[in-house]
Amino acid sequence: MLISPSHTVLIVDDNQVNLNLLRTTLQGVNYTVIAASSAEEALELIRTQSPDIILLDVMMPDMDGFSLCRQLKQDEDFSDIPVIFLTSLSRKAHIVEGFNAGGHDYIVKPFNRQELLARVRNHIHLYDMLLENKRLTRLSEEASRSKSEFLASMSHEIRTPLNSIIGMAEVLAETPLTVEQHNYVSIFRSAGESLLEIINDILDLSKIEAGQTELESIDFHLPTLLNSVVSILSVRAAEQKSHISIHIHSDVPHAISSDPTRLRQILINLVGNAVKFTENGAVEIAVKSNSLSTLLFSIKDNGIGIPKDKQQLIFESFTQADSLTTRKYGGTGLGLTICQKLVRIMGGSIWLESTPKKGSVFFFTSRFKPATSFPLPGPAEPAPPPSCEILSPARILLVDDNEDNRNLLCLYLRNTPFTIDTASNGQEAVDAFRNSPYDLIFMDIEMPIMDGYEATRRLREWEHDQGLQATPIIALTAHAFVRFRKKCMDSGCSDYLTKPVRKNTLLQTISKHLILQKDNRDNEEYAESISSPPPTDGNTKITLDKKLKKLIPRFLQHKREDAVRMLQSIKSENLKELQKQAHTVKGTSWMYGFKELGDTCLELEQAARNSDVELAQQLISRIKTYLETVEIEYVVPQTKKSNNA
Repeated sequence: MLISPSHTVLIVDDNQVNLNLLRTTLQGVNYTVIAASSAEEALELIRTQSPDIILLDVMMPDMDGFSLCRQLKQDEDFSDIPVIFLTSLSRKAHIVEGFNAGGHDYIVKPFNRQELLARVRNHIHLYDMLLENKRLTRLSEEASRSKSEFLASMSHEIRTPLNSIIGMAEVLAETPLTVEQHNYVSIFRSAGESLLEIINDILDLSKIEAGQTELESIDFHLPTLLNSVVSILSVRAAEQKSHISIHIHSDVPHAISSDPTRLRQILINLVGNAVKFTENGAVEIAVKSNSLSTLLFSIKDNGIGIPKDKQQLIFESFTQADSLTTRKYGGTGLGLTICQKLVRIMGGSIWLESTPKKGSVFFFTSRFKPATSFPLPGPAEPAPPPSCEILSPARILLVDDNEDNRNLLCLYLRNTPFTIDTASNGQEAVDAFRNSPYDLIFMDIEMPIMDGYEATRRLREWEHDQGLQATPIIALTAHAFVRFRKKCMDSGCSDYLTKPVRKNTLLQTISKHLILQKDNRDNEEYAESISSPPPTDGNTKITLDKKLKKLIPRFLQHKREDAVRMLQSIKSENLKELQKQAHTVKGTSWMYGFKELGDTCLELEQAARNSDVELAQQLISRIKTYLETVEIEYVVPQTKKSNNA
């Protein structure tokens, strides 16, 4: 059967007799043949004719065949074209050099006609397959990119009005309402939360399918992570009149290295499902070692169970056991799909055992490594969220082209000690900041005239030129994809929040960055004054705002627990962990008004950084004494007139 004339063969040989012989041989089976007698001529034909294969002589004037092949392989436009060396050089060293230069095959003259045609045909077939695979890959990438762009756009367009719906519901819930009005607010607030959950599930699945999920390897304390999962779902369990318990087998190490964020996401999905489908029952989270590097997790419930014929279907996207389940319990049908894909990314597997009306057990395995540090258990109860009301007054600039979003943030920040200004685009923000710098900026990204990326870059350049400390700039955007977060941080943003943003999240972010800003301002001048700790004179009386009175006992208890953990760190010579602990306690101490405690923790942080164990031990002793002896007087502060939004 004749070959289709769709393939072009380039012959490169300085001998005209060889050229004519090869041309006749190849044209006899309907190849299109082009020829060159030098490397320079061959390069020109390759650029203009794009051959499907090259038959290349080695011994030629000016540039030999090996050198020409190396040059082609360095050019990404031509590096895939198969090259067959066709030469009289038959020594093994020459053959090795040909393959090292990038050749796909090597034929020694005089050649056998049938062998030559067979090799040419096979290499052209492989080249065709390579080009087709590249074409399909390109189409797949384009489709994935189009899908990602569509989802990103959809997410942005839905999150923007959703920010106002959920946010205004939260603000409205804080106002005096009748019982009936409160029920109405709860309904549309719950509807907004459900819509947000659907959007987040779709985006999570899209990120995983697009290969945008990167695993971390972080040392963490496994029991603390499991307790945090139970804490998150405890309210839902109480509503179902169910109880969640944890059982960790004795062979499970408490300190491990893995991706705690992904592991928590899997557990919240599985335990959340167990709670949702279990009324007046129990849910148990169990962990045991499956091997030296694998943990086996099981989530057991005595809920409604799953029929045998539906057990594999539930891992498919948008699928639940039946339509009645969807109507009664809600949900997107994406949670288990996300779990399955995350478990596989983490090198494990997931399966279930279930009996209708008796309950289900979901199992999954996850790989881990031994922790290289010694992550300590977290406190039994989380510390109260930081309140902006106990911070010093600050000037905040809100930059957003959407008036509803600006109004919402202003409502969130009313009755705080902050002065709020607004700007509707990046250019206005840059002009306002140059006229009167701010303590913190919330920056929207997609805006007319000048977007948030460019505005942030210009602000950072201006700060650098003026020799100013970097002002916290928080990206506040409806874009939820990782690449947008990276782009924001690359442009100079200090942090990143995704709309819709909750009031508590906003206040916590402000607290964190204003504390860090104060920390950065004070560190240098204070560090210079650090010497050995002077003995305490026993006078540890401080004055605090009366509105903090209910928070302080719990705060002090947490700080005493922190002091115990600091002592454990110094005993285990884990100075890096001690430095982190001192840094955290320092910030919260300053925020709540315990200046002496915060200053001592700053000294401890510096001592841990300098590996000064003796000084660190003295400072921890001073901290423990302070926490046991501090006396607090609560006063009502004088009201100050504020230019607040």
